[in-house]
Amino acid sequence: QRQMCIRDSYYRDKDAREIDLILERDGKLFPIEIKKMASPPKKLTKVFDLIDKSPLQRGTGAILCMADQLGAFDQNNLIVPISLI
Repeated sequence: QRQMCIRDSYYRDKDAREIDLILERDGKLFPIEIKKMASPPKKLTKVFDLIDKSPLQRGTGAILCMADQLGAFDQNNLIVPISLI
């Protein structure tokens, strides 16, 4: 059985731009923003571009929020209701 390793962290640069949570799995980075709102705007995913300079590939990003149902901004960025975790 293959063992899975997941590490977590966050990102904040000198300009105070931040990503709330970054999960690393199988050589990919999965950025997550956590917001207390039901209808997050897509512009919140722009901060995920900060990790594009990483040597690791970026995986699917997510906005964890108060939405009623699972959704997506596009194929790379999800809207995830807090009730699902």
